[in-house]
Amino acid sequence: MMWLPSPLDRARRQVREDLAADPYLKYILLLSALLSAFWLWHRLPNFATRDERWRVVDVMEVAGFVVNDGFGLETLQEGTKYWRVFGPTLYLYALVALPAIAIAVLIGDASAFGDIFGALGTDFYAHWQSIPAWLWWATVLPARLTNVAFAVGSVYLLYRIGTHVRDRPTGRLAALLLALTWAVIVLAHEAGEDIPALFCVLLVFYLAVRYVETGSRRLFLAGSAIGGVAIAFKPTAGVTAILLGVAYLLRVGRADDPTRALLRPELLVGGPLLAVFTIYLSFPSAVLNTIPSGASGSVLAELWDGPEVILDRVDRVAGEKTSSHGWLSRPAWWWYVRGSANGLGWPLALASVAGIAAGVGALGRRAFAALVRESNDAGRGRPTVSLETAAIALALSVIAVMTGVYSTWAYFRTHHLLPMFPMGILLVALALQWLDTDRERVARTLAIVLIVSTAIYAGVGTVGYASQPRDDAVGWLQAHGGADTTVETYAGDSQEAAVPHGWTIYRTDGLPRGEWMQNVERRCPDYVVLNYQRAMIWLAPDNHSQLSDRWTRPGDAEYVRDLLAEGGPYETENAPYPYDVAARFGREPPFLEDGQPYDRTWNVIRTGIFPRTIQYGDPQDVGVYGYTIVLERTGECDEP
Repeated sequence: MMWLPSPLDRARRQVREDLAADPYLKYILLLSALLSAFWLWHRLPNFATRDERWRVVDVMEVAGFVVNDGFGLETLQEGTKYWRVFGPTLYLYALVALPAIAIAVLIGDASAFGDIFGALGTDFYAHWQSIPAWLWWATVLPARLTNVAFAVGSVYLLYRIGTHVRDRPTGRLAALLLALTWAVIVLAHEAGEDIPALFCVLLVFYLAVRYVETGSRRLFLAGSAIGGVAIAFKPTAGVTAILLGVAYLLRVGRADDPTRALLRPELLVGGPLLAVFTIYLSFPSAVLNTIPSGASGSVLAELWDGPEVILDRVDRVAGEKTSSHGWLSRPAWWWYVRGSANGLGWPLALASVAGIAAGVGALGRRAFAALVRESNDAGRGRPTVSLETAAIALALSVIAVMTGVYSTWAYFRTHHLLPMFPMGILLVALALQWLDTDRERVARTLAIVLIVSTAIYAGVGTVGYASQPRDDAVGWLQAHGGADTTVETYAGDSQEAAVPHGWTIYRTDGLPRGEWMQNVERRCPDYVVLNYQRAMIWLAPDNHSQLSDRWTRPGDAEYVRDLLAEGGPYETENAPYPYDVAARFGREPPFLEDGQPYDRTWNVIRTGIFPRTIQYGDPQDVGVYGYTIVLERTGECDEP
């Protein structure tokens, strides 16, 4: 197509060629799209996670500055660096939000963007309610669809890698397993940067393999530029530099002139410089704040504002992972195993371990064989590095480097481990193809068992989106309440709460919380909603977590117990309260039954058996963390 740039046109032709050559590929990509997009509107007009909220709000804040101060350079500078600054996500989600922003301007709702700053000064609920529900739908849903597209693209890229380094069955198996990977499915259900970053990492992997094959300067520099975008999306995607570095060395083993292949300053210097420049361009806040506006009177100071934005981002990432973030204090291996088990499911996680071991063994055998051949054939030519061997080395390097980095962190979550998962899956696919050569029946049986078990694990998790506890609770409230209905809840963030958008919501107003809650009859809400975060967790034992210890204040647990009690004796002065349990949603936290938290070992084991146990690895999303109790007012209030 003449209107497409040359690289995009080549990519389009390659995709069409693969679809024509492999009749199964389109079904694998369709499966990925269906799983990633299933019930994609969950939680709307609320948010899947806190991170999703701020990625979308970043765009609205820029619009808010323009609404309040008018369009201009200084306005854009302030808007793009307001609060927490992120890189390409601002470009990406601004692009998909533009139609909604334009509609808001046309129908007279643009003032909502300017109101969010004052609302945020009140609390997260006011911030959420200051934006019309339709506008949340019109910005969050398209952003999620963008992640679905990147997820499907990532599946295709792994297919292309496996096909190129060995054959189509290898690519097909790797792509199918990635399409069924729970971590990919769950992260595609929110607007974030993890899936776009994964796409970039896999694209750099493919370009690295192609560089090993051809030695093309264009491919290496393209990989450097895309690696810069990946790092801007997610600093941990710095592993792309390792990919290109290893590929550079592996190319020496295939080149006709090793010395010349080793000494290529245009790549050794040009590649890193291009990556740094791309990182800079990927931060709109950095680009705009490098332009002198004359506001400060110091041109040099203003020029430094741009790089400072990126340095602040790096500093925040480094600083945040040195403490346990106020939740659980566990060793790095615990977070590593737990996140991997949940992201992959135990069958695929154990298969990945076996694939890594097989990859290490194959790499060692091939290196030894190459040394033997080189000594036996001295002066008669050198052994070359196959593309399959290069792919093994590249995948293992990603896993080794990321494992080493995470071993120094105090905590990390499943989404941090995401780039390693396709590397392990590629090694699994290769290992099964090696086994198929000698033991076809065994290899195919193992492949079927792995696919079926992973599909069941991912299927159970995906279907769960249709019946999430907080969504069900909101649906119940909307079915039983009306426009003037009032509700009270104690979750600190509206993202954690199960309350309808647009309702009058009572929440703590700065008084001692225990005293404020026990005066519930003065406010006399129609419903009280108890969530895991700021209600059930108050009933947890002292050794449950740092979070329960930090968030539980005097009077909290006593109030919740009296609110739920069906009779005395009561622990708080104002009990009994005129509220009865109307509905419960989700799985009850185990400590409500026996007063004890999960055993640490069982906590790790169960995450790879039940997909909807953790998502980010902290109490903000699925599993017992969504547990919700709705209490309905059944008596008169003693109002002052």
